[in-house]
Amino acid sequence: MPTRSSLGVLRGALVLVFLAFGYVKFFPFEAKGVEPLIAAHPALSWALPLFGQAGASRFLGVVEITAGLLLAIGYRSVRASLAAGVLTMITFAITVTLFFFVPHVFEASAGGFPAISGTGGFLLKDTVLFAAGLVIFSEALGTWRARRPRT
Repeated sequence: MPTRSSLGVLRGALVLVFLAFGYVKFFPFEAKGVEPLIAAHPALSWALPLFGQAGASRFLGVVEITAGLLLAIGYRSVRASLAAGVLTMITFAITVTLFFFVPHVFEASAGGFPAISGTGGFLLKDTVLFAAGLVIFSEALGTWRARRPRT
């Protein structure tokens, strides 16, 4: 079982990741950079025709900042922590599954699979972030269950 201090460090790292990545989604360089990723994923591609390049990026930024704030509030609120854990897992499940939709995740010059490219590595690291969200959610769920009145 993780200790409170290790969970605090994990939570703080996730807050930093979400706030930093969410913040840059409001700048043109990032909107341009994430456009191919948004376009490639069936769960995200709807955002481009609806919001445009900048709007879709900002939408993702709002989701990421919301997740970061929920994680921060989750230091004190089990409900916020539960919501943050779910939002974290959804966010990183989507980015991890981009692995299957984005071209060039395997490095052709190294023979392709299993050699991952820079893009592949960028996406693959989100498996760890997904797992961190699962840990946050699991801990909050355990706390919530322990606090519920027994019948």
